[in-house]
Amino acid sequence: MLKITVELIPHGEEEYRTILDVMTIVNDGSGTLNNGNYNYYLSKEGTRKVSNFPRLEKDAWDLIKECLLNREMWKNL
Repeated sequence: MLKITVELIPHGEEEYRTILDVMTIVNDGSGTLNNGNYNYYLSKEGTRKVSNFPRLEKDAWDLIKECLLNREMWKNL
């Protein structure tokens, strides 16, 4: 599982930080060794899916990017 937290830290003062959103990415177990299927959850938007992600060729940042691009696709529908 990956958990990405986006925080606003005004003037770099940690005690005043505010969590803007959290993304959780979970392997759903239905993929293959080469390609994974992932559910991701945005606290303000619900659950969506990234399928057939080439996990041996790409890294965690690529998966996060794929989730964000997928999110933008859903927003434009």
